[in-house]
Amino acid sequence: MDNLLTFNLRVPVGVQVVSHLISENTIMEQFLLILSSSLGGCRYEKYRKEIEGFTNGSLTGLGRLELQSALALFAGKVADQILADFVPELSVLLGKSLPGAGDLPAIRNMGNASTATPSEATPEPQPEPEPVEEPPTPEAETKKQLNEFASKNLASFPQFSEEKIEQITDQAAASIQGIAAKSNIPDEEIPKAAQLAFYDFTILYDDSGSMTTEASRIPTTQETIRSLYKTAKTLNPDNSFSVRSFEGSNHDNVSSESDLSDVISGMTFNTGASVAAPLRNKILDPLSKAAADKTLNPTVVVIITDGDLGSNVVEFGAGLTNFKAQLDATNNTGPAVLFVLYRVGNDQSSEESLKELHTAPGAKDILLYNQDSIDSKLESVGGDTDIYVGTIISDLIKAMDLQVVR
Repeated sequence: MDNLLTFNLRVPVGVQVVSHLISENTIMEQFLLILSSSLGGCRYEKYRKEIEGFTNGSLTGLGRLELQSALALFAGKVADQILADFVPELSVLLGKSLPGAGDLPAIRNMGNASTATPSEATPEPQPEPEPVEEPPTPEAETKKQLNEFASKNLASFPQFSEEKIEQITDQAAASIQGIAAKSNIPDEEIPKAAQLAFYDFTILYDDSGSMTTEASRIPTTQETIRSLYKTAKTLNPDNSFSVRSFEGSNHDNVSSESDLSDVISGMTFNTGASVAAPLRNKILDPLSKAAADKTLNPTVVVIITDGDLGSNVVEFGAGLTNFKAQLDATNNTGPAVLFVLYRVGNDQSSEESLKELHTAPGAKDILLYNQDSIDSKLESVGGDTDIYVGTIISDLIKAMDLQVVR
């Protein structure tokens, strides 16, 4: 009774009403009553001033509900720790092993919230690490950029259905990886190089007699055509590849390497033509008509010449500007037709006249002119046609960037 009387005198009034039932309570309920007496009795006194000072100071700005919510959260954490530590702590304090303690639901549910020693605190649970996303594969990234390019630049071409775009992107995203590896195409240019899969290719080459005056001019022209054919058909076997000379034959939709070999072996070089008239008659006029008839395909036009333009640069640029306006009028905007002009051979007067293309109004915004001759390009890579085609692809990307919708 003395112990019970002492307990009743020390516990808060709210707890005393159940103290006479202590012999009927569970061991956990007895523990909680004793815990209340410890907090409400003499152990609390030595902390009273500090707690009251904290209550009357820092806590005065808190609302009642806010404080109660925080206390409820804290009480929940304390309850979890008590439940997890209860039997292990009793075992330690009694100095006795308590068989079956590990089977108690409280202990199983809480896990090892703390150790069996009273002095150690319950560790905070560690958050699960955030899953690390795998970076997209080069092929997947290329597909993504191809689809973005198609949605922004090919919407006006009815032949590019969703199914057709998917077919082309699947083929190009896979095949460009091999081309890039052999041709040293930088990683950042690979998706742009794959965009060439949406284009037909037309080569317009100089068949004038002057092409025979240097040993490198004709072989370089022929090798450039072979390399472009191989690249175009690797990216998209279904695209059209055409070879047209300034004043000679036209060979449209060359469909096999055997056919291409026949075209190349049949080349003759005996005319006196320059660039301007053949470009208008064999390229611009047919493409303008196709645009008006709603049958235009995106097209890469590569012009190879050893001479000058055959007209002044202003007139040449005006012709390109007029062509671009015709395409825009038929809603074939953006990079619908790409133009790259290459010089072959080392004719100094030709080099000087073609330089004006870099600054000519109209021409500079539509046509890319690389003033390095392609025979010197091929020689600089030791005749390695794979590396050479990488430099050509880089120029085609630049030509695309002149007009691309971003």
